[in-house]
Amino acid sequence: MTHNNKGFTLVELSIVLVIIGLTLGAILGVANTQLQAARTSSTKQKEEAIKLALVNFISRNNRLPCPAVATIAPGATGYGIEAANPGVCTGTTTTATVATGIVPWSSIGITDENASDGYYNRFTYQVTLEATNRTARTIAGLRGAISIHYSTPIAMGSPAAGNQANNCTPAGGTFNPCASVAVVVSHGSNGFGSYGSDGVQRVMPTGADETENTNNDSAFVIKDFSNDQANPFDDIVLALSSTDLLGPLTNHGSLDDYNSVLNRNFSEIRSAVASNAIANKVDILGVYTYPLPAALPALSPDTANDPWGNPYVYQRLTPSIDALSLGSTPAFTLTSRGPDGLTPTVDDLQQIVYVNNLQPALLK
Repeated sequence: MTHNNKGFTLVELSIVLVIIGLTLGAILGVANTQLQAARTSSTKQKEEAIKLALVNFISRNNRLPCPAVATIAPGATGYGIEAANPGVCTGTTTTATVATGIVPWSSIGITDENASDGYYNRFTYQVTLEATNRTARTIAGLRGAISIHYSTPIAMGSPAAGNQANNCTPAGGTFNPCASVAVVVSHGSNGFGSYGSDGVQRVMPTGADETENTNNDSAFVIKDFSNDQANPFDDIVLALSSTDLLGPLTNHGSLDDYNSVLNRNFSEIRSAVASNAIANKVDILGVYTYPLPAALPALSPDTANDPWGNPYVYQRLTPSIDALSLGSTPAFTLTSRGPDGLTPTVDDLQQIVYVNNLQPALLK
């Protein structure tokens, strides 16, 4: 009896196994790519949620929160809560201008899970120290001290002289209105330099660009993903300027911008100067003369200081006003030193008050 059934030869089996291996490899490769894309998308969505939570925190507190201390373990006092002493941010890593830690999820009203990125590591959160100590009077003057760069080594200033991505300092200026007030950083799939939910820091990076995002200074790198062996980069950085944080509030009308604050203060100061002149009027042969004060009269702190916390500069140009004074004559000037706090510089904001701006109040 003859049997015609034949099995697979070893060569045929090898070919089949190779095909199966290639197919599985392709499937796993696609699955891994999709998984990484999902984690990246989740991370970016969480960063946007953190941004919204920070905006809401400002609306309630007129300042930004300090970071939470990264090394606090679950269940310990301060876990997920902003560090104490706004303006100092006790326990965080600080320089003269910034404080670095992790997102204080409990203080800003998000969940513990949303304070970790798509790779289950804590988001790093750095904030300009001054921004954590703002008030209802000064929040409109929110300003940043954090620079964003395309690569290392860090070179301040716009290309081609520098590699700073958020520089818009006006010519002759000392203050950059585009500087970031805060940054939220995912340290990507490798997690180098990040903290886990246990308060333990992961292995530090060795590449220059990722190292820049973990060294706690006020400069960060934002660039495309790179798997370069010597300088890999997979960080996902959200940089937040004052416009990013205050824009939603000023557009909604729940917060005045700095121009509105300045205009309100200037109007109140004009009224105070006029009231002082009326209180000190002198009758000379039946004609009243109204002396303008040599210095600003007493004002409330809300009126005396600009949105950056500096007193207005008052300069009297006309000693006194009467019914015959020319309306086009400058009476005095009011000057805000602007965000840099210096004068005279290009960011100064000045208003000239003319005699005819005061005469209706003085002569009625």
